[in-house]
Amino acid sequence: MQASSSSTASAEKAGWWVRFVAYFVDSLIVGIPAGIVGGILGAVTGAFSSTNPNGGGVFIFYAILVLASVAYFVYFWSQRDGQTIMNKAMNIKVVRADGAPITVGTGIVRYIGYVLNSIIFGIPIGFIWAAFDGNKQGWHDKIAGTYVVKTS
Repeated sequence: MQASSSSTASAEKAGWWVRFVAYFVDSLIVGIPAGIVGGILGAVTGAFSSTNPNGGGVFIFYAILVLASVAYFVYFWSQRDGQTIMNKAMNIKVVRADGAPITVGTGIVRYIGYVLNSIIFGIPIGFIWAAFDGNKQGWHDKIAGTYVVKTS
């Protein structure tokens, strides 16, 4: 059963700080293991060698970090009731405007919005926007048509 649009409109939106803490810790949850794996692969392949001018190790490191991050966030948003590990701990979740769980496609669009948030002048203005927006939506939420709501 899907929730109605009015239920999302009346649902209590998650505040900026709780969202920030959840995102920060989730980023550590995915970033630390991915960084270790990327570092090991870069070292094993010799990509970090001073005799390797290509910067391949850096590419491997960042490619693994980005792929792990996309996989983590999109999976949890779309397949785990809109809750990453920290979203669940903080009692918040990502939903569509109609209150339904988001799809993989919406999750990818939302993640692309994350990237765009950070590109503009190197300042994460799109994330900060959620602190001042009436619906507490960051630019990534507006782009994807999502909301972050409290679960209890």
